[in-house]
Amino acid sequence: MLGHRGARRRAPENTLAAFELSRKEGADGVELDVRLDAAHAVVVFHDATLERMTEGRDARSVERLSATERARVELVGERIPTLADVLDWARRHDQRVNVELKRDVRERRVFVNAVARLLQREPPERIVLSSFDPMLVRALAQRLPALPVAWLVHAKQRVLRFAPGYRLLGAVGVHPEAPLATPKRVARLHRAGAFVNVWTVNEGARAQKLAAAGVDAIITDVPAEILQALSTG
Repeated sequence: MLGHRGARRRAPENTLAAFELSRKEGADGVELDVRLDAAHAVVVFHDATLERMTEGRDARSVERLSATERARVELVGERIPTLADVLDWARRHDQRVNVELKRDVRERRVFVNAVARLLQREPPERIVLSSFDPMLVRALAQRLPALPVAWLVHAKQRVLRFAPGYRLLGAVGVHPEAPLATPKRVARLHRAGAFVNVWTVNEGARAQKLAAAGVDAIITDVPAEILQALSTG
């Protein structure tokens, strides 16, 4: 089980506080989003701008923030971490990390290379890379062949019927949105050799069904509730 941006229902998403709470609630690791700041540091943040996370007080683009400006951004008492910060935390606490690369980053080659530099010595059992963008998936698979890479699929894409196509990108996993993860599809992906991590699962009954279907990981906003459901289901 992975905390989706950490335990984001009870702490500011994609912050060290959210990741630590996710760990304390029993998650095996965290799913997080990365993009670049103005200095090409890999930072952990979902949106292209600060607007949603600052409740409209600050609409600056993350890609235009200097390191000093980024360090001053306050997210309900928390700060925007770098991927390096989170990797240090994960090593200390033996946590897995699913790194999702956002597809709206402009300097893609710089982005992939910056992520690769940080992850090239990480063990494959700790790291999973993912993206909705097939070209980023391919670039990651080529740049980091030792690490598992997954193609993210949301319900509107309707592409899981072409499941074998993920291998053409160099991916070894598929991360479908929960409504797509029927037992038959999960079984078909497993037969094709893919691991299947499902997002975002916040209902105990659905988590139990997915576990019964044999998914490899559940990604959730509420690790404590899902762990309880899985332990009693």
